[in-house]
Amino acid sequence: MLDLPGTNGPVEVCVNHQADWELIYKNPAIRVKCIVESCDTLLMAKRMSRSELRFLAVRSGGCSHNLVEMRVERGEVEQDPSKLVGGGGPEGDEHLWMKGRLFKIAQTLGAAAVVEHSLTRADVFLPEHNLVLEYQRWNTDFLRRTAQRSSKGAARTIWMFPWQPPNAPRTRALKAFNKEVFENGGIYVAVRNEDDRRELQKPWEDASQERTARLYASGSIAAFDPDRGTLIRGERSLATVLAQIINGDRVLAHAVVLTKSNGREARARVWALRDDLASAEAAQAERRRAALPTAGKAPDPGQQLEPPTPPEIQPEDGATTDEHSLPLPDDAPASEASSEFAPSPPVAAPTDHCPAAAEAAREAPSVNSAGLTARPSKYKQASRGSWWKAIADWFRRM
Repeated sequence: MLDLPGTNGPVEVCVNHQADWELIYKNPAIRVKCIVESCDTLLMAKRMSRSELRFLAVRSGGCSHNLVEMRVERGEVEQDPSKLVGGGGPEGDEHLWMKGRLFKIAQTLGAAAVVEHSLTRADVFLPEHNLVLEYQRWNTDFLRRTAQRSSKGAARTIWMFPWQPPNAPRTRALKAFNKEVFENGGIYVAVRNEDDRRELQKPWEDASQERTARLYASGSIAAFDPDRGTLIRGERSLATVLAQIINGDRVLAHAVVLTKSNGREARARVWALRDDLASAEAAQAERRRAALPTAGKAPDPGQQLEPPTPPEIQPEDGATTDEHSLPLPDDAPASEASSEFAPSPPVAAPTDHCPAAAEAAREAPSVNSAGLTARPSKYKQASRGSWWKAIADWFRRM
């Protein structure tokens, strides 16, 4: 723009920047020239009636420095700026403003950017990085449109959607947005007041908000929380996120992410810094090591070890474990002092229906009140050397 009052030279303007558009479209007398400094081609702002497409057409001269091939639908006519009320519908203006802001962000990051790229049909295309930035307010076939752009040379498409409050209705569009954000690396974008991030702004409706409006990314954006030792989703400056993606510092990866609403961890696809991914993996590995069982570890020399306990035989038919304790050798002394170790094999009640049980009852010794056997044991002939054999024989007789 050549003759903006109060300036000493040309000022760069963009048709998708709402404040710029209001100025150059509603004031046709203002001269706008090609952005190439050595080119004197003059341009004029135009807008189509049906698609609400904004563009700069040649007024005088002629060049192809920023020529974009655009398909114009049948029946489309130019809108008369003197008869335009409010600059068009707010929905179209939001999309156009967002494209202008994405273009400005790319320029600030030093990346070449093309608005309304004809080949990939992208909102903003970064040719040096084969990256498409696409802002979408309505449900569409994201998979097909991403594949179409990929076939035209766009290695990656990042879909961006208007930020949704937690209590937003679960519409079909919201479900589609969530799928793209939480599974494929889409990004929710909020337009907030830089001075008070709690305030949402609409600079496409109020040009005075251009100064304070900033874009913030969320949904698929995660960062490492050292206190919790895991990745957590959060909100970051969109300009910062895009700079990290372009530089390769922030990558799209499957990782374990903590959901703050329910306190659970789950694997998800998120944009995270490489260093944060490494920190999260290291913290997870440390937790896994800490959770390993202690079996097989070398005992602590200072720890008092207990003597091994013989295996306990589970009781049958409601009998207590003590009723299944093993008998001592026959030459072990039996006295009141050692009566707790006296053999007490199980006594089964005779039954006519179970000969084996009746046989066991006849073989079982009777026990007096002192806990001593009233008749010699069948293993009287066993010697010390056949101790384990006697135990085995006793079990076989049960």
